Amino acid sequence: MGKIEKVLTKQGKTFKDYRHLTITEAKEVCILNIIKGRLYADRKTMNPKYETYPTKQEAVDRLNELADELKGKGFAEEPRDILFQITEKETYVFDKAKWHYEGDFPQELDHAQAYVPTGMFITWLLKNDLSSKQSRKEDAPEIELVKRDEMTGAQLYRKNWDGVLSSKELSDEADDFAREYLNIHNDLYMAFDFTNVLAVGLPTIYHVEDSLENYEIIEPVITERYQDWKRRNQQGSVGK
Repeated sequence: MGKIEKVLTKQGKTFKDYRHLTITEAKEVCILNIIKGRLYADRKTMNPKYETYPTKQEAVDRLNELADELKGKGFAEEPRDILFQITEKETYVFDKAKWHYEGDFPQELDHAQAYVPTGMFITWLLKNDLSSKQSRKEDAPEIELVKRDEMTGAQLYRKNWDGVLSSKELSDEADDFAREYLNIHNDLYMAFDFTNVLAVGLPTIYHVEDSLENYEIIEPVITERYQDWKRRNQQGSVGK
């Protein structure tokens, strides 16, 4: 008996649900691998589990039973190649604190000030639940502190994210927004909003105090940018 493998999918609005069923033969048992996930335009999710059977035939029977159950729920068989046609969205690094304190940074300031501009944006992200699932899981205690104003985004940026803000820390929606708003070639946030709202009259942007009062000043500015971005993208989707 050759390799037994089946891929079944069901189309949703913005993704395909899929089940990848395969059999692996071990020394004394046969393992039915069941991978459940979703196929998006730029990524796929995976949630694997397995069942063991004493003989290959029992595993094959169970695989076919599962496939029939899925077909009864609207799934259809597809070639396995569909699982490998996803073009992964590249990870984008928006900012690194060291780009600042290793660059044109005021010598009289503590390096902690290099985390403040991007840290304010991170505070906004966390308070609006726009961090990634992984970050919400791994950084949950500190995120809660930021939400309660007992820790700043700059402090979390330094302590938890090692001074690196990338796509990995952001939800998909926040990632798309940040690629426009934090784009180094058209830096609306750092060079325009942060500079003109919080750094007016100061020697540099790094002299802005990492305080709740300053966050409350920049917060509505970021929110307005975000809402404008959402409106423009929703209009674009309707027109497609």
